[in-house]
Parts: sequence; C-alpha cells; structure tokens
Amino acid sequence: MSAALRSINGEIRIDLRSFNTFAEIKSQLERKLQRIDNYALGTLVVLDMGDKHLNNKQVREIEDILLDHGLHLKEMRPDEPPVGQEPDDYPFGYMPQYSDTTLICRHLRSGQKIFCEGNLVILGDINPGAEVVAGGNIVVMGNLKGMAHAGAFGDDTAVISAYRLSPIQIRIANHITRPPDGEVIVVSTPETARIRAGKVVIEKLKI
Repeated sequence: MSAALRSINGEIRIDLRSFNTFAEIKSQLERKLQRIDNYALGTLVVLDMGDKHLNNKQVREIEDILLDHGLHLKEMRPDEPPVGQEPDDYPFGYMPQYSDTTLICRHLRSGQKIFCEGNLVILGDINPGAEVVAGGNIVVMGNLKGMAHAGAFGDDTAVISAYRLSPIQIRIANHITRPPDGEVIVVSTPETARIRAGKVVIEKLKI
C-alpha cells in the first residue's frame, strides 16, 4: 500500500497511518516524494501519522528527507475524529496519542508531585496540595482535588479526566482554570476537561 497524497490550500498532505515501523514510514515517504515534481520549493507538508509517535531523532530524519526535496514539515497530525464530529462528542477512548504512559497505583498526598513526558494514569486520589504534570493526557481513577497540568509542553489537545473532578487548579498547555473562591464543587459523575475555543471547559465524560 502506498502513501496517499493530497494537496490542500497549496500544502501537501501525506497519509502515513497504515505503516507500522519507522523504516516503512521513511521508505514510503521517500517513494512518494520522488514522484512529486510540480510543487514550488519551500512548500509545506502535513503528515497524517495516526497513533504513531516519533521521537526527536526520527522527526529530524523526516525533516531531512523533506528538505532533500525542497519541502518543509509543517506538522504531524494524529488520528482525526469522524467527519462532522465535534470535540465535545469524542468518546473516552479518543485522546491525543503518546508513546509513553506512566501508571501510579496509589493516592497522592499534599506536597507530592508527579511528572511524566507522556500520558499519566493515577489509580487513586490526588488530594489537595498534590500536583501532577504530564506532557500528554491525565486520567485519574479517583478524586482529583489537587492540581493537574496536562499538555505541559504546549499540547492544547491534551485532556484531563477524572471520576470526580474537583481540583484546586487545572491547566492544559498554557490555559489555566480554577473554581471561584469559596465555591463548593459537588461532582457525581466522571468528567473531562479540554480546550474549546481557547478556554478550558469541563464536560461529562462519555464512556
């Protein structure tokens, strides 16, 4: 199967979702680019990567391949939701994909802080005064009463989900929200926080 290619608004978009290894991705990308001869130097390229996550070294290799053809990488996109489906309609299983997930099987007490580069799953409570930070998504199988920061490297597509979401503060990329002073939050259903229209919104979690 070859890599599908489309031109959108003067950009080149290449679908690499069906290839499993990095060697296959490079081979198919090179093969497709060799057949491109009618695009101006400096044209931007968007790669559809599906659920594959490349490390920094692999990204640089992809950039070098494109530069050899006079093209520039604009972005690598993960799987997209079905056409017509809005972010607030995403099921629980649809989240931005990261290659690494850290699992913590305990409650976090005040003063404790956890950091991971990918997704973070907590099987327990995050109590007031505790803090969790993740480059990817955060899922709390318990009460989130402390502070949580997802998408810490700037990914505003990351989400924070919890069985009981009543945090002191949550942050997604550079967007921050906290409950009004003195407000008591009563949560009875699982919820998720995500960015919509540049703001953090909290919605019922769809499982």
